[in-house]
Amino acid sequence: MAQETAPAKPLYDVHTHVLFDIDDGAFDEAMALDMLRLSSERGVTGIVATPHSQDVREHGGLPTFHDRLERTRALLQESGIPIELLPGMEVHLMPDVPELLRSGDYLPLNGTRYVLIELDFVQWASFTDDLLFQIAIEGYVVLLAHVERIGPVQQRPALIEKLVERGCYAQVTASSLLGGFGDEPRRTAETLFKRGLVHVIASDAHRPEGNREPILAGAHDRLVELVGEDAAEAALYANPAAVVRGEPLAALEPRPRKRRRWWFGRRG
Repeated sequence: MAQETAPAKPLYDVHTHVLFDIDDGAFDEAMALDMLRLSSERGVTGIVATPHSQDVREHGGLPTFHDRLERTRALLQESGIPIELLPGMEVHLMPDVPELLRSGDYLPLNGTRYVLIELDFVQWASFTDDLLFQIAIEGYVVLLAHVERIGPVQQRPALIEKLVERGCYAQVTASSLLGGFGDEPRRTAETLFKRGLVHVIASDAHRPEGNREPILAGAHDRLVELVGEDAAEAALYANPAAVVRGEPLAALEPRPRKRRRWWFGRRG
């Protein structure tokens, strides 16, 4: 995977699986520490821990979540790793999600109104639009997780366009832009960025190595090629920081298409 140099500005990773023994992320404290250390070396200053909400429920619910969060914060302090660790969850979209958000069993990102929502990878559920509307009615703002890896979106990027028009935001995984998940997610990520349909880039880190390692700023150069410096800065720095603070996100304007050159001069 690409090597990263530490940026000189605050950098938040709002989608990670660094809490240990709670979902399919870090296996144990040692792995969690390896991931956090690597993130810090690559310039990350704040991380939102977003274990899968269903796994949290199966592992004892909020008490287990807060236990892992505090123990991981203690690891950071003991190891001198200068990262702020913040609470959140990756919430798989199911019919009971609005109620579980309302009850506090499922958590938004850092106590804001932003909630990280994962869509089904294989099929576009019939309840998708209605549930996202219900979540919005509850006062939450939806940030759609790793949209480039959702099968129906790969076939029809316009599905995300419709949701963005209705007030959702979209997150892409940095590793996808670098080909870490294969050609289809990479192409889909590029298409969505070029259409101005992505607002946040995050690592979705599960491991300290491979395509699930905490890659983030390493995608900067590719982002600049795709959407320009201003949009790249917004997706990597400004918008993740806004999510953590509960502030509005900046839209990433579509990059103007290059005008086609005609063989025989200008088209009249």
